[in-house]
Formats: sequence, structure tokens, C-alpha cells
Amino acid sequence: MEEWLEGEVLKNVKWTKNLASLKIKAKINNHQAGQFTRIGLKVNDDFITRSYSYASAPKDEILEIIYVNIPNGKLSPRLHNLEIGDKVSVMQQAIGYFTLDEIPDGENLWMLATGTALGVFLAILKTSIPWKRFKKVILIHSVRYAEELIYQDLIAEMKQRYPDQFIYRNSVTRGKVKGSFNFRIPEGLSSKKFQESTQIEINEDSQFMICGNPEMIKETTEVLKSFGLNKNRRAKPGNITVERYWV
Repeated sequence: MEEWLEGEVLKNVKWTKNLASLKIKAKINNHQAGQFTRIGLKVNDDFITRSYSYASAPKDEILEIIYVNIPNGKLSPRLHNLEIGDKVSVMQQAIGYFTLDEIPDGENLWMLATGTALGVFLAILKTSIPWKRFKKVILIHSVRYAEELIYQDLIAEMKQRYPDQFIYRNSVTRGKVKGSFNFRIPEGLSSKKFQESTQIEINEDSQFMICGNPEMIKETTEVLKSFGLNKNRRAKPGNITVERYWV
């Protein structure tokens, strides 16, 4: 049975017209980076909830999620209108298995994200675990428009902190932007543009974590299979781990 806590809104950061981050104060149970929660609000007689990955690290006192305001949605427009001091329901125990505990050992860790899925990887990157386990950590973030390339200050800090390990690339699919690629993630891998840019090959020592658009996940998985990689399962460890709660 799900248990809920009352959280207090500390900040509602509007990155764009409909892309935002919600910072919440709530004493949830211990969890692992990569897990997700459910956020809920009472709407008339209904309790409306949606799933969101934490962008905050487990050690952070302030919880943080990234969300997109869907104007005709049942919950997101109400989240978008929340102000400092407003209350929101947060699931007490985070859930999910998109964590580094589930990832086999390897030399290089690739993190592939579209849109708001960036958040789950930020949570993981804020911990010490990936930096201890992998020689290189590659984050690739694909968005439609340049203004959706959020958290650039945090990403810059990580590049400074881990200059020999961290590689960041982004792709803007609707418009050409200096310093960014201009194609979807599956194309970037199949054409080997990402590999050429990072100077890292895809092989059996590669581990991939993929989160975001379901179509991207499906297509990217097929591309990676063409490189000889397999899905990661507990019964049969592999190289491709995906997060599907967004489906």
C-alpha cells in the first residue's frame, strides 16, 4: 500500500513556458538515486497522481523533480500554478530499479536522455557511485529546442569536478544550435557521430542507461543490439538498461 506525506513547495522554477522544476520539502524514506516517486494533488473529489524521477540526490534535503506542463492535463497545470508554501502530496517511499545497483560492471557508462528524463541522470551523477565504478561517464541529452537544455550550470560544475571522466553532449532536433548536434539519439549512435565526438567506442565494456521518450528507447535499443549488445536482466546481465515508467 502506498503511503503519502505532505510536502511543502519551496520553489517552482520555470525554465520555459511549460518546462519547470519543483523543489519540495518532505521527509521521505531513504532511497537510491535513479528511483522515482509519485506526486499528487486533490482535485475536487479525486486524488490525481503522476510519476516523476527525482532529480535530487538521496542525500539532498530538498526534493526536486522536473515536469512539463500539459495545458489540458489533469495534474501538471495545477503543479505549474503552485507557489512557495503550497502543499503537495509525495509518496513516502521512492520506487523503481533504474539504479546503479542494477547495472553490471563495465568501463564506460552511457546515459541517454530525452527531455525531462535528464533529471534521473542528474540524481545519479550527484552521487559518488558512477565516478568510482566507471572510467568514463557520458551523458547525452536530446531536446527539441535549445531553451530546453536546462541545468547547464550544474553540468558545467560536473565537468570541472570530473574533467577526465565526464563527457556531455546534447542534441537539439528542431533547429541548429552552435555546439549541439541536430539529430535524434538513435541516429547519433547508428551514424557513430556520438562515438566519434566522444572518442569512445561501443563494445562489450559499455553500459547504457536509457530514459525518456518510449520511441527513442525502442529505436536506441535496436541500434545498440546491432553493435552486439543485449538487454540487461537480473537473470541474464547485459549492457542495455531502460526506464519505462513514463510509458
